[in-house]
Amino acid sequence: MIADKKSSGFTLLEVLLALLLLTGSVVAICWAHSTGMYASADIENVDLALNIAQAKMEDIKNTPFASLADSGPTPDANFPNYNVTVNVAEGQNPMQVDVTVAWNVKGGQTNVLLTTLVANY
Repeated sequence: MIADKKSSGFTLLEVLLALLLLTGSVVAICWAHSTGMYASADIENVDLALNIAQAKMEDIKNTPFASLADSGPTPDANFPNYNVTVNVAEGQNPMQVDVTVAWNVKGGQTNVLLTTLVANY
């Protein structure tokens, strides 16, 4: 009598396929996590730059019209990695005032720009 061979366990091909799927999943999760962390840091940098630019706009709002002038790029007093530049289009009423905040990022430099009009009333 010939006995039926019943296999119990996994074949080598099944084990290799399972390892391949598991490895691919772990790599994808790690990549997504690192991309999310980089995006989160980028959002925090943009938010901080916008707050710096808005604070500079408030300073400009409290400056007499005749005293408005270009300045920068100068490092922010509280955040030295961020450079603030003010450009004033003189000779006009209202004057256009641009505040640019720039900072270094991986691969170069980026910035945010706020623009307003200031009138002599």
